[in-house]
Amino acid sequence: MKAVRYHQKGAPEVLVYEDVADPTPGPGQVLLRVLASGVNYADATRRSGHHYPRPTPLPFTPGSEVVGVIDKLGPGVTNIALGTTVIAWLPQGGYAELAVADATELLPVLAGVAPAEALALIIQGLSAALIVKRSARLQTGETVLIEGAAGGVGVIALQLAKIYGAGKIIGMASTKEKRDLVLSLGADVAIDYTQPEWPDQVRAANGGKPVDVILEMTGGDVFEKALDCLAPFGRMVAYGNASRQPMTLNVQRLLPLNQSVTGFFLSGFVQAQGADGKAFTEALLAELGGYVRDGRLRLQVDQRFKLSQAADAHRALESRQTTGKVVLIP
Repeated sequence: MKAVRYHQKGAPEVLVYEDVADPTPGPGQVLLRVLASGVNYADATRRSGHHYPRPTPLPFTPGSEVVGVIDKLGPGVTNIALGTTVIAWLPQGGYAELAVADATELLPVLAGVAPAEALALIIQGLSAALIVKRSARLQTGETVLIEGAAGGVGVIALQLAKIYGAGKIIGMASTKEKRDLVLSLGADVAIDYTQPEWPDQVRAANGGKPVDVILEMTGGDVFEKALDCLAPFGRMVAYGNASRQPMTLNVQRLLPLNQSVTGFFLSGFVQAQGADGKAFTEALLAELGGYVRDGRLRLQVDQRFKLSQAADAHRALESRQTTGKVVLIP
């Protein structure tokens, strides 16, 4: 089969489209013929050699989420039909024509959701829902500031913030096209964070007041300036570092205003549910699928690359040329 691997860490050029042996499903596993693979910032972070909370043994095939058709059953798997289309959340190996997944970890493709679009609901959708509802503890009527609002998590988070009762949603994006998208998805205001005065624009958009909740995924100078926009008792959730610049926090600055800064890592959050992790995930996916079907949540899967173009997909993602979900098609 064909797969994308890297034998050393570095720039997108280290991604190699090459022939590798077909994987064989072991006990309790299935073999999937991959229809689409999700591309995430985490993939680029691991490839580049920046800090990631999971080991990355070389050679490494990236890809932690795929939608595929069950092609072969491993020993002991009897309750799944060949030919069934499923979503699989993987430790690695998604950038390939074939992938092996644990049968117990398979998730259904929700009714009314196209297979490739379903990928937007896994890492991005679950993250957005948990960040807004659980980590940020959004309350009805509060103002939310969303960095990278045209990105994979951002486009879902801003729509969920509206569903969950936000009073005002301020999205940040770097180009007019992205800001237009953010507004079309329900943001009240869209701000260009490449302009140095953007914190003043945030407060002006909120009637001169700081905001209650901030979704932080940039790091560096943007992280510092965003903290200046946080209200008393405000909550910031940091879930990424797209700038790859340091995020240095002086906790003492939070004390007078009773503010909090919380980190978020999806797989750790789900693993913390223990034996209930799969049921927890399926219930949340079912909730998101309901929003898709009733039209309140519009999935953005506008960036599709061939599997052989994985390096191009990474370049586009890291240069912030993409919106919504990025997928690879074998």
